[in-house]
Amino acid sequence: MTVGRLTRAAAVVAVFGLISRLLGFVREAVLAAAFGASAAADAFVSSLLLVNSVAAVLLYTLVTLVIPVFQQEREDRGSDSAWALLAALAAWVGAILLVIAGIAALWPEGPAALFGFEDERADQTAELVRIMAPAIMLQGFSALFTAMLQVHGKFAGPAAVGVAFNFGIIVGVLVGQETIGIEAAAWGVAAGATLQVLLQLPQFIRLLRRNGVRPRIYHPRLAWVGAMALPVLAASILQQINNFTDKYFAGTLESGRVAALSFANALGQAPRAALLIPIMTPLFPEIARMVAERREEGVGRAFGRAAGLLALVAAPIAALLAVYSHEAAQIAFGRGQCDASCVDEIASPLRFYGIALWAGFISYLCNRTLSAGNQTRQIMTVTTITVVLTIALDLVFLGPFEQAGLALATAIALYVQAILLLAFLHMRFQTLVPTRLIEQQGRIAVSTAVAVAVALGLNLLIDTTSGPSGEVALLAGLKVAVAMAAYLAVARLLSPSEVADGRQALARLASRPGRR
Repeated sequence: MTVGRLTRAAAVVAVFGLISRLLGFVREAVLAAAFGASAAADAFVSSLLLVNSVAAVLLYTLVTLVIPVFQQEREDRGSDSAWALLAALAAWVGAILLVIAGIAALWPEGPAALFGFEDERADQTAELVRIMAPAIMLQGFSALFTAMLQVHGKFAGPAAVGVAFNFGIIVGVLVGQETIGIEAAAWGVAAGATLQVLLQLPQFIRLLRRNGVRPRIYHPRLAWVGAMALPVLAASILQQINNFTDKYFAGTLESGRVAALSFANALGQAPRAALLIPIMTPLFPEIARMVAERREEGVGRAFGRAAGLLALVAAPIAALLAVYSHEAAQIAFGRGQCDASCVDEIASPLRFYGIALWAGFISYLCNRTLSAGNQTRQIMTVTTITVVLTIALDLVFLGPFEQAGLALATAIALYVQAILLLAFLHMRFQTLVPTRLIEQQGRIAVSTAVAVAVALGLNLLIDTTSGPSGEVALLAGLKVAVAMAAYLAVARLLSPSEVADGRQALARLASRPGRR
């Protein structure tokens, strides 16, 4: 993939990612305004976690495994064998999804009991799980379509699925909140998952026909893929365990804390969807191809430039989101049933989710690069350590800091995860020199420290922690603009190559395809 094609693919993912994230904000804002940080919101957040966890596990496993496997199989045995392998894999994944969705529909009390609710939230969660059961299967199919389309360089359809999913939930809440309450959001989940599949299905069918793919359940290398999938699947499940334990521990607090933590996490993850995914989605197949062709010098260069660009963006966002967590929560959620107390409950964990952003960006890049190198066992090892550490820190911080302690535990564990992944990455790719990365990230850290100092100084002059949301947005926006100007001024001096890469990427995105 040329730089121009990579940039165009990133632009497509970025556009749909931004629209999806915007609708995600609208979705969370609509939920907060309609139900606030309440028991009903807790039940919906918990049941939605079950649906999204299945989709997240499958999407991570399939994208992480399918792309390198397909590239390697095509390199070794040709395209026909590669597509036949994917067809057999898809058949088995589809069968498993049918079984999981059936269990959720017939016995929703089982999955709902995982959250340990002992009040009205238990029955409500079970009913919502029953309504959302078809979405478990449909979201899984969407994850399968996404992996297979990305193999063939098709990014638009997969990038747009988040738009469809969020749209379905928003419409469901707006239409039905007055008549059926929180169940309207659950029906919206089912509708959004259906839209996801309908959106990708035509492109998926065309892809299969173009490559002459036929249904099959067997391939000589299917068992080998299954063996490779086990550590990746385990790592993905382990990642979801932390999402579950966060909700479980928050559920032991007052009603509404689960929803507040979820709202904070959604806002804290916004830069990841808007910036990280657009860069990494088209870059990962390219890195996988370099590894398959044994071009490790190219992998080293691609990783170094991506790490610099990601840090250049992630570091100031992480710092300023932490500094202005209350303002961000007020602007995003401070309306309707989400009063001042609701905003405070969201802002406290948001501060630590902001701090975690930088480590999250670097960890994702390291994870994907290791996956391209088929280092799945190393990924599972690091993930296991991270999960255990996070749960241990959850237990330490939950008492004194409540839901904010859960976010603090996540932030600390993510930085440990980034360090461990970098160590394994250096063992696999000798062209990745840790000292160069430390020096690169250190220069960006100094620029970020200047931005934080400017932001804190402005806080002494202008108070933006209270007042109408419009006024808070205006004043906080001005302070962020000044802090970012200071950051860029220092970054131009300390990190000129990273800034140049950022300018080049923006220039390519702004130029017309015909001029590339």
